[in-house]
Amino acid sequence: MRRSGSGRRAGRIGALVLLCAGGCGGGEGDRPPVFTPVSVTSDGSIHTLTLGDLKMVVDGAKGARITEFSLQGTNVLVTSDVQHDNYGSTYWPSPQASWCALGGGCWPPPAAIDSGPYTADADAADSIGLASGVQSIAGIPDSAITVTKVFTPVPGSGAIDVTYALFNISATVSVSLAPWQVSRVATDGLAFFGQGSGAVTYAPNTSSTFTVDEMAGALWYASGPVTHDSKAFADGTGWLAQVTPERLLYLVSYPDFQPADAAPGEAEIELFTNGSYVEVEQQGALAAIPPGGGLTWTVRWKLRRVPGGTTVAPGDADLLSFATTALAE
Repeated sequence: MRRSGSGRRAGRIGALVLLCAGGCGGGEGDRPPVFTPVSVTSDGSIHTLTLGDLKMVVDGAKGARITEFSLQGTNVLVTSDVQHDNYGSTYWPSPQASWCALGGGCWPPPAAIDSGPYTADADAADSIGLASGVQSIAGIPDSAITVTKVFTPVPGSGAIDVTYALFNISATVSVSLAPWQVSRVATDGLAFFGQGSGAVTYAPNTSSTFTVDEMAGALWYASGPVTHDSKAFADGTGWLAQVTPERLLYLVSYPDFQPADAAPGEAEIELFTNGSYVEVEQQGALAAIPPGGGLTWTVRWKLRRVPGGTTVAPGDADLLSFATTALAE
């Protein structure tokens, strides 16, 4: 179960995580990936977008949740057979405190948006569009919102754009919310992102073994053992990377914003773990959405195999350079 908070403590240098420095595995991993041809298929509620060796699978019956993002057959997302409820990648309205009337550590997420069925919302041959049912936000009386997700291939960049649109369908109530993407990945990986302004802060009772550390002009989280919910909050520069134990670089980019524009009690980048999986999370700026208005936010997803000669460890200059190059593609 996830918890909110913004307790402060200084980051410290954690134990380095060194994944295999040479190429792991063989076969498909020895061949440079290709991102064509592009195809979109549907089988009931399961929608699949394929760009050559890159694949994204979306479950329309489960919150239009992304259940697979794979390169040459290797999925970087935690699946439902590992975590029954908290798996794949989803979208939430932020702040979490708005989910219940009293604020605080409200849980679970709004069901119609996070886990309820979505219906087909677009007929384009090269994209997937899905729309949620109506959801009220408990902390905003008389509110009513819906969410649309559109998944668009960008083969020239080896990427998929995920566009989230939140609509205020209330006749009279304005809502102030921010977009929030939450992706669950395996432990024993390495997360890193550009360093924005301000210090990293931590939720109350976060484990002392959970630290986000500054090195080489970036912030790094080397997954380590924890025994309870632990969470960090930080300002970034519009991108976040996660290297999996299989040496795949999961890379997301999105519009950067200033800390003052974050939702109350939230941040541009949030990292969470309970010891069995890790959540890498990005948020957009808080916006006042009038009745009949909407808030659109696009996150670009990429997946690359880390070169065999690159060391996967906090502060590694070659790894940071590789991610920067991939961002520009």
